[in-house]
Amino acid sequence: MSTSPLVKVRITALERLGADVARLFLQLPANSGFSYRAGQYLDILHEGAGRSFSIACAPRSDGLLELHIRRIPGNPFTDFVFETLTVGAELTIAGPFGRFALQPPGPRHRLFLAGGTGFAPIKSFIETHLRQCPAATASLYWGARSSRDLYLHAQACQWQREQGLRYVPVLSEEEAGWRGRSGLVHEALLADWPELSGCEVYASGPPAMIEAARQACLAQGLAAEHFYREIY
Repeated sequence: MSTSPLVKVRITALERLGADVARLFLQLPANSGFSYRAGQYLDILHEGAGRSFSIACAPRSDGLLELHIRRIPGNPFTDFVFETLTVGAELTIAGPFGRFALQPPGPRHRLFLAGGTGFAPIKSFIETHLRQCPAATASLYWGARSSRDLYLHAQACQWQREQGLRYVPVLSEEEAGWRGRSGLVHEALLADWPELSGCEVYASGPPAMIEAARQACLAQGLAAEHFYREIY
């Protein structure tokens, strides 16, 4: 269990983003001292154990924290979230933790690469990017098995439509009626960016995806120090 100071938070909203992803909004108490950077995560302490979740929003003035929680069959904590947790309930958190961080704005094109709920910290980066660099372009590649797993697809489309973010959703499984890209998400990025020396890549997702993306990006000219990752 973490030795970080513990903070009691209250659930202000809980919504289903598809069949197996829940979005929680947690209200920090006034003067909690909980201060974080985009890309960091927190632990939820429940029944003597800590569960780690990335904070899915840039720091907000209203003290709300956003989490995306995927239900895992047979996992007691995610069963608790989906079956028992209600608005108004309290949870105990610790943190923040982690070194996954958005670098200061510079000349490099920002490429965001997400797999599944690895989208959570990427969302916090994109919100930060859109505040910092409203005129600078960036690209989001989000991979999932099916379109229903792109659980905030409408939000990403809105960023593209209204704020200039380039959004490329990619499905790894065949789906009738899908008009977007198919295959592995990192391969879609590499096809669009054959020369990566002028880019920086922020990748979040399963270990195999992250390692394949890292090796392939370095082979296409990305400097190792410009590949930033969070493994889910």
